[in-house]
Amino acid sequence: MKEKWPYFVAVGLVLLAIGYVVKTANVTPVSVGMKAPDFDLKTVDGKTVHLADYRGRVVMLNFWATWCKPCRQEMPSMEEMSKGFRTVAGDRFILLAVNENNVFYQGKVKPFLEKFGIDFTVPLDPLGKLDHLYKITGVPETFVIDQKGIVAEHVIGPRDWRMKDSLVVVHDLLDHGPKPPAAYLAARKDDAEE
Repeated sequence: MKEKWPYFVAVGLVLLAIGYVVKTANVTPVSVGMKAPDFDLKTVDGKTVHLADYRGRVVMLNFWATWCKPCRQEMPSMEEMSKGFRTVAGDRFILLAVNENNVFYQGKVKPFLEKFGIDFTVPLDPLGKLDHLYKITGVPETFVIDQKGIVAEHVIGPRDWRMKDSLVVVHDLLDHGPKPPAAYLAARKDDAEE
């Protein structure tokens, strides 16, 4: 029996992995008009971030990695945007920039943030938990989530977040509050037709 325990452990780990994949396997990716899936992750500072705790605020949920060149280019504009909204909107807006570095690169996150003076909240996702939950296509990728937890905008790729055109949905949510999901879908359709 003693020689068989490694096999039992291996089978148990495989079953846990399969269970995790099945539990987080959405057929459809998260998109505009859908409820943003809840999650909890630890930040670089060891604090727990739980998406549901930010209900009532506009949440910008960004996915990035230190090895991603477009992400590194986008970060300074996100920092400026975040500081601006902290001044103008106070606690009605929060930026959560989820780092998707795997376990082997996790140690590079804090030095990266310090080097570039990044001061917004950075949850760590070294196992790709949210990658599977949100079905992101790559990094950078951003979801703007309204005060009721509904995805109001989905941005694939980098943006200059200092530009007013990049923040139309965020400003609208802060100024006028959340809309019905169908309104977000209609706005997305209108944008695609332009």
